[in-house]
Amino acid sequence: MTVVDEAALLRATHDELDRLFRASPPGEVPHGPMDGTAVLAPGTPVNRLVASLARSVAWRGKVFDPAGRTLANRVGPVGVTAIKAAVAPGHSWVDGRECVVIDYSKTSLVARGVRDEIRLVAKDLYLGVVWLWRRRVGWFLLRRPGTGAAARPSPHQVPLTIRAPLRQGHEGDVPGLLDELRKGVDSDGGPFRDMAGVHFARVFVLPPDGDGRESLVYMAELDTPVLAHLHDLAAARGDALSALLGLCEEYPETRTAGGRVRWLRDHEIPPAATYVHRTGRSLARIRDEARLRERIEQFLDEKPEWTGTGEVAVHRAIRDFVAQQPDLSWALRPAAPTAVGHRLREAAHLVAVPAVAPLLLPVVPALAVLIRLKELRDEPERATVSRARLAELTQQEDTRVQNPFTATGYVKPGPVRHFTLRTVLFGLDWFNRHVYATDNLAGVRTIHFARWVYLDGGRRLVFASNYDGSLESYMDDFIDKLSPGLNAVFSNGVGYPRTRWLLWGGARDEQAFKSYLRAHQLPAVWYSAYGDLSARNIDDNSALRDGLTRDLDAEAARSWLALL
Repeated sequence: MTVVDEAALLRATHDELDRLFRASPPGEVPHGPMDGTAVLAPGTPVNRLVASLARSVAWRGKVFDPAGRTLANRVGPVGVTAIKAAVAPGHSWVDGRECVVIDYSKTSLVARGVRDEIRLVAKDLYLGVVWLWRRRVGWFLLRRPGTGAAARPSPHQVPLTIRAPLRQGHEGDVPGLLDELRKGVDSDGGPFRDMAGVHFARVFVLPPDGDGRESLVYMAELDTPVLAHLHDLAAARGDALSALLGLCEEYPETRTAGGRVRWLRDHEIPPAATYVHRTGRSLARIRDEARLRERIEQFLDEKPEWTGTGEVAVHRAIRDFVAQQPDLSWALRPAAPTAVGHRLREAAHLVAVPAVAPLLLPVVPALAVLIRLKELRDEPERATVSRARLAELTQQEDTRVQNPFTATGYVKPGPVRHFTLRTVLFGLDWFNRHVYATDNLAGVRTIHFARWVYLDGGRRLVFASNYDGSLESYMDDFIDKLSPGLNAVFSNGVGYPRTRWLLWGGARDEQAFKSYLRAHQLPAVWYSAYGDLSARNIDDNSALRDGLTRDLDAEAARSWLALL
């Protein structure tokens, strides 16, 4: 095998895998989640099919603890974490040389006779051998998420929102645990570091509604199955996030994860509308394409003789360099699209909503008049944010390229406002999914993800986003480019600056609008998996990878090199 990647290993025979394993170094003990592929029929035409089926229904990989001493397997269709093992350097039963040993004999009753051994065969790619009662029974691959992923559909991102009331008498414990969680996240990612597919996450306390009860809210943007992520949340890790969930009303204290997963599902809230900067761009892909840029820039820096070389020649030299790197060769293939099922659902949604929209046209004139009559009686807020509150809100802003924004407010009472808001958000969700689905929201390119979520039966609305730059520039972008859309949504909220005919005024009163946002903003503990990458950086990295997949003429090569 001249190029060692997942595709080559799935084509290899048993003897070829054996020779590669014997010739490879042990490598470092992996950390965090690793995707897995079982190699059960090496050298046969059905090997790839068997591997795909095994991944779909039986085994999806392993999750190594941060210290590299233990792991748990991801099993079943959604990758439930189970079947623990001890991990340590050791000597292989294949040839007596060093490897990483994964031993189940003292940690698992069902897998007591199993022993795995892995060695590093390419960057972030391990080849493993499986022993059962000292008999070699199979092979498997482990790779960092994203390595070799071009052969499989790209996952689409999904939002998760969980809201639960806090137990009475325990509200005083929350600030300390939030501070502990914030310190862990700021230090090394905290509990989110080892969770697969988490782009962003936040935890915040929602002010009480009419019942006087505060609630804990957890939000995340994922490209992993929601059920698998709920199992990660339900795992008893003894960290601040687990402790915060434990302060919620009726959170199960059982030692098994099943009851907690059911509780989490019962407290899940669907979004009313979402925005994704680029659907199908996974966390693994974002990280891999950032690494690709770094390696290309290193290659160019190490060869100072580029002066006078034509753009096409430089592009060809970079492609040759990438092709020669086993851990980068995936970049010569186009990124995979999302799964067929997801694309079919999106196509149906694309067609269905415009087909229904004409049914609303007869009520639009009457609705517009009713809205205008209510606007004449609206009273905007005049409150300002105290210095102490402003300091609490800004303590984590502008520390990285990205920032979070979280805000909540009451919906104006009455069926007219509720119907208007639901209709607007329904339409906004359609536009976000089909019109603004490629790197910008009506001209604003700094937003990674955003969502609107109803609470308390529609009496309240939460808006949460992840964006680049300062809040001031973020608000200016919205005012300059999206004020009609802002007004259509947020003018249905109590205290919003006065609007005219739903779309005009409102956000155009700049200072009133900015004061309104600050007054409704909530502090949150916030995690980003790639906080130093702006949305534009990520777009450029994808364009860089795309340019490697084909030959370019002089003009196209010049534009492509400008990305560097």
